[in-house]
Amino acid sequence: MMKNKLLILAGVTGMLMTSPAADALADVRINIGGGPRKTIVIDRPPAFIRLANPGFSVSVGAPYDIVLSGNFYYLYDRGQWYRSSRYNGPWKALRVRELPPRIRHYRIEQIRRFRDIEYNRHRDRYDRQWRDNRGQGPWNGPGRYDQRPPG
Repeated sequence: MMKNKLLILAGVTGMLMTSPAADALADVRINIGGGPRKTIVIDRPPAFIRLANPGFSVSVGAPYDIVLSGNFYYLYDRGQWYRSSRYNGPWKALRVRELPPRIRHYRIEQIRRFRDIEYNRHRDRYDRQWRDNRGQGPWNGPGRYDQRPPG
């Protein structure tokens, strides 16, 4: 009985060794340092609206969804969160569980809705503030970013 099992094992091993799949190459990538850095270009500091209830600020009119909490910027793009200590990067990919709890508690759709409600509630004040502070404001309301150069 044992001899039959050994013969079967030897036969299977021989078939695997002569199989074309045995010539397949393996590609192993090891990333040390917490994930790849994405190239994201933000050419000027975004304007933010402070959302008192969630306890963080959200960008208005920027080309990406950016949340400012503590000393970090958290950017959301196509299902992936990124973090940076500067608004223009470099950006490090994060897992959702690595987000601060006050951000992780909300889905991006909820954060956008909070931003839009706050912006619409005080639209005149925000538009006047950004126009005064930036000369000609590039901000055209939530989620809309005017790519034209100022002036």
